[in-house]
Amino acid sequence: MARKTKQEAELTREAILDAAEQVFHEKGVSRSGLEEIALRAGCTRGAVYWHFEHKRDVLQALKLRIDAMIAERQQTMLETSVTDPMGAMRDFLIYVGEELLLDARAARILDILFHRCEYIDEMRGLLEFHGDRADAFERTLKLCRHARDLGQIRKELSPELCATMLHTTLEGMIRYRLIQSVPCENAVPNRGIVDFLLRSFGYECADMLSRPAAERGSARIAMSTDGVAP
Repeated sequence: MARKTKQEAELTREAILDAAEQVFHEKGVSRSGLEEIALRAGCTRGAVYWHFEHKRDVLQALKLRIDAMIAERQQTMLETSVTDPMGAMRDFLIYVGEELLLDARAARILDILFHRCEYIDEMRGLLEFHGDRADAFERTLKLCRHARDLGQIRKELSPELCATMLHTTLEGMIRYRLIQSVPCENAVPNRGIVDFLLRSFGYECADMLSRPAAERGSARIAMSTDGVAP
């Protein structure tokens, strides 16, 4: 009986998160309340408070859904990065742009975290969402240093610069995709943006070379030895 009760509690928790995902996305976090989430979930307010004391706890649980979705890809990236760090980063960025952002649930949660929450008052503590950013940047920086040692990044380029560019490109792709209500016909595919950036570092793989020029980006970035475009 205890096992059944635990399963029911977990189902209720997931229903609450499903409801919160919808309410937060429709109204924004600041204009949503736990009572409204309970109503949408078809449970009592007490049931919501049993699982989540504050809205920030609900938001944190939604973020963990995203973490779970990308965990396997991140692990694959780390494993591949031993021998091909820039290729591993390329695969992960393309995954985000071509798979993760096309998943309706992932897109809703990311939209909530990026655009529908003000990180003030009780939500201020969730600035750690953006991250885990410090840890993520350190991992990327380590990857870029390894890539430069392997000759995948030109020696004159700073690994810190490359890591910053990779992170800003990733966030830019996410934000741009989320705010597009109608896809732009002339928009460069995310894969083209990623490949163009990696070429500027000095990296190019067989898959990048095999694709049509229109998809790869119309121009290569030719850099002089001091890192300044001629």
